[in-house]
Amino acid sequence: MILTAPIFLIGLVAIGIPIAIHLLQLRRYKKVYFSNVDALQELQNENRRQHRLRQWLVLAMRILAVIFVVLAFCRPVIPSNATLTKAGGTAVSVYLDNSYSMECGGMDGSLMESAKNKAREIVAAYRPDDRFQLLTSDAEGSQFRWLSRDEFLAEVDRVQTSPATPMLAAIARRQQDFLQASTAANRHAYIVSDFQRSTSNLADFPDNSQFSTNLASHSSPKLGEVPEGRRSVSKFSILNSQFSTTFIPLGGSGVENIFLDTLVFNSPAFSLGATAVAEVTVVNNGTHSVEGIPLRLFVNGRQRALASVDLAAGSRATVPLKFGIDEEGILQGYVETVDYPVTFDDRLFFTLNVSSRIPLLVIGGAGENEYLRRLFEGDSLTDYHYMSASNIDFSIFNSQFSISNFLIILDRLHDIPSGLAQTLSQFVTDGGTLAIIPDPQSSVESYNALLGTLHAPLLAPWRKGRTAVQDINTDNSLYYGVFDGLADNMEMPTVQGSFPLQSDGSTLREEVMTLADGSPLLTVTPAGDGRVYLFATPLDKDFTDLVQQAVFVPTLFNMALYSAPHQHPYHLTSGSDPIPILNSQFSILNSQVPHLRSEDSTVDIIPDLRRVGNRHYLVPHGEVRQAGNYRLADEGISLNYSRAESDLSVYSTADLRQMLRDDRLAYCSLVPNAAKSVTDIIRQRSQGTPLWRWCILLALLALASETLLLKLKTKN
Repeated sequence: MILTAPIFLIGLVAIGIPIAIHLLQLRRYKKVYFSNVDALQELQNENRRQHRLRQWLVLAMRILAVIFVVLAFCRPVIPSNATLTKAGGTAVSVYLDNSYSMECGGMDGSLMESAKNKAREIVAAYRPDDRFQLLTSDAEGSQFRWLSRDEFLAEVDRVQTSPATPMLAAIARRQQDFLQASTAANRHAYIVSDFQRSTSNLADFPDNSQFSTNLASHSSPKLGEVPEGRRSVSKFSILNSQFSTTFIPLGGSGVENIFLDTLVFNSPAFSLGATAVAEVTVVNNGTHSVEGIPLRLFVNGRQRALASVDLAAGSRATVPLKFGIDEEGILQGYVETVDYPVTFDDRLFFTLNVSSRIPLLVIGGAGENEYLRRLFEGDSLTDYHYMSASNIDFSIFNSQFSISNFLIILDRLHDIPSGLAQTLSQFVTDGGTLAIIPDPQSSVESYNALLGTLHAPLLAPWRKGRTAVQDINTDNSLYYGVFDGLADNMEMPTVQGSFPLQSDGSTLREEVMTLADGSPLLTVTPAGDGRVYLFATPLDKDFTDLVQQAVFVPTLFNMALYSAPHQHPYHLTSGSDPIPILNSQFSILNSQVPHLRSEDSTVDIIPDLRRVGNRHYLVPHGEVRQAGNYRLADEGISLNYSRAESDLSVYSTADLRQMLRDDRLAYCSLVPNAAKSVTDIIRQRSQGTPLWRWCILLALLALASETLLLKLKTKN
């Protein structure tokens, strides 16, 4: 036992008061004479012994009462072996989970309010001159500073729910890094959360040995010292290093949630008049099946599709929502459902870029290909241009073809000059699409120089012979929605000669059409942000009847249609990866800096735009936190909340206790009862078990015993 205020022991001199009273109460007995005292003598002796004993007991009770009252003022405690506060101040870091799952019901109306109350209880357990940090899910730079108690409480009052969904291991590392920079002798971290399974990655927490090694540079070498030859750190040494992390679970609400998880389109690109299919995944993570969940799709403010779905408990389903494309340009909309009380995940925003006229350039070496001209020249979707290989105008790449979302076709060039090869390589790397159609008289060496740079298959010497196509890869993106399947009696294209396409260790390819001898007729290779299509034979009726087959049209037409960079229907508000801008023609120079604006103009910011090659990227820094549809000049960007918070299943106290038995987490502890005051728990851990209440109780018990003894005397 330790007396935290031993100066009050001076009060023990008050013991002399009951002793003085006892001495003053001593009485002289008066003798009474009787004729016969034989019978009274024994009674008199007995009463005198009882009276003396009672007086001594009363004195003892009074002395004990004084002693216990004095000890109560001295505030005795039984010190805890786990934490022992040392002189030198205390630094406290509190993580307050303010993610959307904290909107569920809790002891104080919502888990968010319960978390705030726990944060207030934490700081109430420390001295006013201690330093505090309040860290939330946003982890903003302004939160990495020390606060006084009053400043901390003011910041707690201002905390609102946020779409940010950090992993707890990352939060723990931030707390540890910040606390290590403190010069305080005592350092404590608290994590107040509902401990969702989706974000509570305790397995990735920094282990105790790593932290003890880092801590050694900030504290006395004797604190948490590891004996030589031992690689692990015991729980006692870690706790003596004056660092600890305490988990304060608030308990899950048990709310069942139905939410929209993902949305994808059935095709990478669309044109006017096409039918788009939005495939929406709906999840029911509850324990009860639901029927007739409504789904509504809106495009540019108009409802375009309606559906409903039945979901069993703990299941998911993908629902197709179809609508016709009757507008060009940027289409923005959302899919929504109805579910309470968790509503942040009941809507998915999306952006769809409908191509108007796609730039297409054909560079011909044997004259203009009539099949390509007839396919593209009169089509309203493509902007067809032809250029002879003998008169290449490289300035066109810096004018209307300066953007990379278009198709270049090399048609039967005899060779590929190094300047053109370098320009085409950069074009593909920046996201362009290149289709190569060789000629039997082509220079294999010049072609392979370009193909090798792009990691595409290489041309072997030309070979003659008639061969039919044996297989068409209908799963390739070129044929989305084209085939329902290949009939056994389907007429396949044939070739009268071809280049065998060879691969080496660096070749990347997907076979689109394969000949009967196993060699490919058409391959596609991803290169940089673009792709390369390579034919093994010229597209001319003298070499193949592919140009007369029905499959020719979707093959070439979709090469142009899908030449635009892959469209992402949406991004996440919590994402950090650069967002590609499809239309890179806007200027970010001078005063023409585009603003990122929401549909209702409540958000209007100047984003961080960066140019890489011929492409622009928007670099998010977490400045946009509200899901919705946004415009950046002529671009459309949709942002949605992460669905990591949609699964409301949490770790129970028993689960957390089991995980904390891992020796790596020896510096972590758990508050098992969310209803109990955290203030009392912290004080008990830091100061030991207080005994002053017991001293008061024993003092009252001694006074009660004295009163009882005096009443017994009166009765006698």
